[in-house]
Amino acid sequence: MNEALDHIVWICDDLERGSRQFEDLTGVAPIFGGVHASGVTENAIIGLGTRRYLEILAPVPGHRSELDQWARLASQAKVARVLTYCLRGPHPLEELARATRARGWKNANVEENGRTRPDGVRLQWQWLAPAAEPFGVAFPFFIDWLDSAHPSECAPAAEVNRRVSLQGFSVGHPQAQLLAGTLHELGFSVDTFEAPKTSFRVQLDTPRGPILLA
Repeated sequence: MNEALDHIVWICDDLERGSRQFEDLTGVAPIFGGVHASGVTENAIIGLGTRRYLEILAPVPGHRSELDQWARLASQAKVARVLTYCLRGPHPLEELARATRARGWKNANVEENGRTRPDGVRLQWQWLAPAAEPFGVAFPFFIDWLDSAHPSECAPAAEVNRRVSLQGFSVGHPQAQLLAGTLHELGFSVDTFEAPKTSFRVQLDTPRGPILLA
């Protein structure tokens, strides 16, 4: 499994309902993570192992979700689903940004973001989300946590029999081989499979047995 995988984004139109759905599936309750700097999205976190987690992302009730692409997509997700995924790399994000700009991709700029945890700790990070044609959200975004604690380390340690671990992750796309090859050229390895449209397979080991988020 790809060691660069940082987190998987699971969207829903309501954070409480999405968190409850995940707990019903797995037997493990997500932990509220906070509101993002934009003020229009919030999340809950489930650790999946060392420096790896699943993020449940939802719009903040009462805010203008149409102003934020991901908030807009989440607000339309009556059934929770995987939207996309995030990788960490060994090289500075600006170096990766230059490589993506050289391909003519749009939005190939390093951005700043952050959120405040419920315990008052501020998390800051940089991220890069190039519009990689023709892949859409089958192509990841990239993150650098700077000096912040990694979200997977922020939750209280779970009992051994109350943990969720990631057993497999792969990305489906009509041009799966091209997707894998493009990522390889940028220094990343992701398992892909041929599919009629963008899709994901997330295999979890949970207290309630193996779960496939597909």
